[in-house]
Amino acid sequence: MVTTMIMQRMSVAMEYGVILKWLKKEGDKVKAGEPVVEIFGEKNEFELEAPTDGILLKILCDVNDEIPISEPIAFIGEEGEEIPDVRPKKLTAQTAGAAPQPITAEADAKILEKEAPTKTEAAASLMLNGRIRASPRARKKAEEMGVDLTYVQGSGPEGRIIEKDIMAYKPYEALAPSDRKVRGIETLNPLRRTIARRMTQSAQNPHITMITEIDMTEAVSLREEINARSEKKGIRVSFNDIIVKAVADVLERFPKFNATLVGNDLHLLDEINIGVAMATESGLLVPTVRDANQKSITEIAAETKEMARKVRGNEITSEKLTGSTFTVSNLGPFKVDLFIPIINPPETAILALGQIKKKPVVVDDVIAVRSTMMASCAVDHRVLDGAPAGQFLQALKDYLENPYFMKV
Repeated sequence: MVTTMIMQRMSVAMEYGVILKWLKKEGDKVKAGEPVVEIFGEKNEFELEAPTDGILLKILCDVNDEIPISEPIAFIGEEGEEIPDVRPKKLTAQTAGAAPQPITAEADAKILEKEAPTKTEAAASLMLNGRIRASPRARKKAEEMGVDLTYVQGSGPEGRIIEKDIMAYKPYEALAPSDRKVRGIETLNPLRRTIARRMTQSAQNPHITMITEIDMTEAVSLREEINARSEKKGIRVSFNDIIVKAVADVLERFPKFNATLVGNDLHLLDEINIGVAMATESGLLVPTVRDANQKSITEIAAETKEMARKVRGNEITSEKLTGSTFTVSNLGPFKVDLFIPIINPPETAILALGQIKKKPVVVDDVIAVRSTMMASCAVDHRVLDGAPAGQFLQALKDYLENPYFMKV
C-alpha cells in the first residue's frame, strides 16, 4: 500500500514548510523513522522522517518549494505500486495565504466582462482584504516572469490585474531611469521569507505607537550592583535583562497587552512569555523567555545568554522560537536612538528600545547629567487605544526609574 508523506506541523505557528534538501532520491529504500528531507518551518530547520518502510516512489516537491501544512510531498510504497495522481498546493509570494484557483482563459474572460473603472478607482481598489486583486492567469504569469504584483497597475474591473498587464509591465519604469542596470539578484532565504510574510500580515492591522523617554540612571546603578555579585558565578546582567524583567512585571497589571485576538474574542493569556529579538546574518530571530514574571533578573540573564549562544550556533530549537506573548526589541547596541517597531503576530503589542546615553536633563529645577533611553510601544489598535498604551509606558517608566521596587 502506498503511504503519503505530508508536510508536518512542527510548531503551533507553523503554516507552511520550505523544502531545503532531499536526503533520499526516488527509488531509494527508506526505513520508518529515517530522515528523508530537510525542512525549514517558522524560523527553524528540521528533518522529516519516513512514516513507514518501503521505497521512495515519488518526490512531489523541489528544493525551495513552499508547501502548506498537511499537503503531500512524497509517496512511499513497494516497487511497481501505482502512484496516486496527486500534487501539493505550493505557495508563492503572490498567492501565499490564498486558496489556489484554476488557471484558465475562461477565468480571465469572465473578469473582462465587466466595465473597467477609471485609473484613480483602480489604484484605490488594488487591495482587497489585504490581498492584491489579480486574475489567476495574471498570478501565474507573474510567477513565471518573476514580477512583483505590488508594482503592476491593473487595467481590469475594479483595478484588478489581468494577464496583459503582466505582459506589458516594465521593471523600474516608475522607479528609475530606463537604462538602470541590475548588479545582481538575491533570492530571499527561507527565514527572510517567513519574516516577510509575518510582517506583511502584521502591517495589515492598524498600529498605534506611543513614545517616551526613560531615566535609566537608577537602572545603571542596579546593574552594576547585581553584576558585582553575579559575575563571580559567571553571570553578567545586561540592561536588556533588567528591561525584560520590568516588562514582565508590568504585564501582570496590563493583561490586554499579554493577549491575542482571535476573531472577535480577545484571549487574555495566563503565561507571560517575553520574546527577545536577536539579529542574525540570515534575519531576525525571537527566542522566548517563558514565565519571565516568575524569574529573577539573574535567571533571565543566564537564559538569554544561553539562547544567544544557540542562536549564533544555529542550535536554537523551534520550541524556543515560539510561544512569545510580548516582544522586546532593543537596537541600543547598534547606537540607534529610537525606532518604530512592527508587532509580531499574533501578539497585541511590542516594545522598542534605543541606546542608553548620558545627557543633561532638568531634575528638581537643576541641570544634571543622567543616563536616558528612548522607548516606543506599538499596540494593535483593534484591541487597544492610546490611553492604555500611554498608561502601560508610564508604568514601565516608573519601574525602570525606580528599579529597586521590581521583583528582582
